[in-house]
Amino acid sequence: MKIVLNNSLYYMGKESKNRIFGQQNIISGERFFAFLLAMSPILQHYKGPIGNAGITAISVSLLFYVMKGLMNGLLGGILYRGREVALVVPLIIFSIYKATIHGVNVMSLLQAFVIIAYYLLLAEGYINLGCILRMSYGISVVASVLIVLQNVSYYLFGVHIQMVPVSLLLSESSAWIGAVRTGHIGVNGAYTALYRPSAFFLEPSHMFLYLFPILYLILLSPDMNKWKKRSAILLSAGMMLSTSGMGIVIVAVGWVLYFSLGNGEKNQVKIKNILKGKNIVILCAVIVLDLIVARMVPTLWQSVERILSGDAISGRVTRSSDLLKTLGGGDLLVGVTNTLEGIEFNMSGFAATLYKFGIVGIILSYMFYVYCALRLEAPYNWIGRVILVVSFFSAHTHGTLFMLYYVMILLRGYEALQSRKGAWEKNG
Repeated sequence: MKIVLNNSLYYMGKESKNRIFGQQNIISGERFFAFLLAMSPILQHYKGPIGNAGITAISVSLLFYVMKGLMNGLLGGILYRGREVALVVPLIIFSIYKATIHGVNVMSLLQAFVIIAYYLLLAEGYINLGCILRMSYGISVVASVLIVLQNVSYYLFGVHIQMVPVSLLLSESSAWIGAVRTGHIGVNGAYTALYRPSAFFLEPSHMFLYLFPILYLILLSPDMNKWKKRSAILLSAGMMLSTSGMGIVIVAVGWVLYFSLGNGEKNQVKIKNILKGKNIVILCAVIVLDLIVARMVPTLWQSVERILSGDAISGRVTRSSDLLKTLGGGDLLVGVTNTLEGIEFNMSGFAATLYKFGIVGIILSYMFYVYCALRLEAPYNWIGRVILVVSFFSAHTHGTLFMLYYVMILLRGYEALQSRKGAWEKNG
């Protein structure tokens, strides 16, 4: 039996992927442009004819989606779907605000218009989010398989398999060349004994940030089955083998949520679900397996030690906090700059946004994330909550293309919520 709610999400039947990613209804050529959008956070570090390859990908794709929107009566749709458009209004204002508050730049304005167009098209439903999530799932699976191969090659044969075409990287991405060539050199150029592969991502944290929403979609959606279990285990292994400290923590949190939420069917965390006999056995088995893997792959244990000692976090926030303490008055309200050029340390999404665009920028950029974290249903509310937490440690939650990627995923959750409400109202 198959139950279709409006355009979208919840299925009962054999097609597991449909229950997670939704009905397809794909028109000719849409898979290709969905793939470009799904790849854009990865491509943003490479050379492209328009800004970078990521911006080029979304700009080319935009032409397709605008034509699709025009054929379906875009302007009439905006008036009809006011609730959905209202949801992205803070993001639209944030895009304009970023492009104008500290001086007007033509390229920044054009990029803002492209992103705004996407927010409107997404809100109107002219972009098939299910198709994009399927592409993201495929990319995540490939990345997880490749990182397993990297670890096997390194620990069995002492060979690091390079998967990033460094000749195509932007000059500002050159700091990662040593890391992708060796797996041992950090962004600062220092050698580390910790082997840190990342498949075709520039660094482990990039891989974690891309994969975790897909893992949570699989892990916390209803009706676990063999396909979902295998996918969740593979993606979990990929994130852990990347040695990303945040990735390992978020994987652990995801599995705890899986058991405590009662297989993703409710939003409430219940300890009694964890204490079920079957779940205790599985958790013990997972712990034993983790210990065995950590014994076989020493870098995993080193990553855990980094988390426990606080080294994986403290270095990201201490210097940012010192810099933010210098802000006051108007600078604290609207920020001081469009760029972080000259700042020789990484700033998180929260810290960088506050420094560049002030309290106004913080409010505008967080309204959408906070709404999704509080109002959506599992698994999307948990994805929103993780994004909020991670934003205090990673810059990419507020980076243009990662933010677009997260907005697409969370809007899929909003579609699901509205579809369920519509079905309930229709059926009384």
